[in-house]
Amino acid sequence: MLRGFRAAGFDVVKRDPLPASIRRRALLARKQGVTVVLEVGSNRGVFIERLRAAGYRGRVVSFEPQQEAFEQLSATAAADPDWECLRTALGSSPGSATLNVAGNSLSSSLLAMEERHATAAPQSGYVGTETCSVATLDSLRDTVLRSGDRAYLKLDVQGFELEVLRGAEASMEQVVAVDAELSFVPLYEGAPTIDEIVRLLDERGFGLTAIDPVFVEKSTGTILQVMGLFARIRPTS
Repeated sequence: MLRGFRAAGFDVVKRDPLPASIRRRALLARKQGVTVVLEVGSNRGVFIERLRAAGYRGRVVSFEPQQEAFEQLSATAAADPDWECLRTALGSSPGSATLNVAGNSLSSSLLAMEERHATAAPQSGYVGTETCSVATLDSLRDTVLRSGDRAYLKLDVQGFELEVLRGAEASMEQVVAVDAELSFVPLYEGAPTIDEIVRLLDERGFGLTAIDPVFVEKSTGTILQVMGLFARIRPTS
């Protein structure tokens, strides 16, 4: 049968069950010698499951403030002794905040949603609110980072990226890779632009190595948001 396909001009290859974007991230983690993934905004833990499937075997610490998502995340991580889950949001200062819960769960945010986001993805509209705790990564550094750790920081925080980074000034000394949402248009009120995040990470010694579209406006084909993968290219100043 394969010969018949090839004779007709078709190549038959085995389909990779994992997205190429996950393979890239597992490769970068390996190249950078990552020992712990700090996943901020984990939701239900799908990213870590895929990263594990791609070969990452180091520690994981996931942060998720939404109650229902955290319960599912904890259940997913329960059988993995190297996967710790903390129910909190991260920001630039500790305290409590109102979390806007989205209909699709993934788009939940501490910020108000812009109309274009809600129009492009109606299922992402807010359906309720919860009160959640907010910590800084620096305040948890001694808990989640060990001496000599090389950390991969993943930010899936729906417009709160700069706030998380501002609360991680000391912790960034141990970060060797950053994976962050980058928006080309405003999706949440007060959220940073792609230029702001790229500039801040450049100042801290990181270079952009890859982008992967994650939010496309179907009516226009416009890419609204990508995940940007950054690697440390200069030591911390």
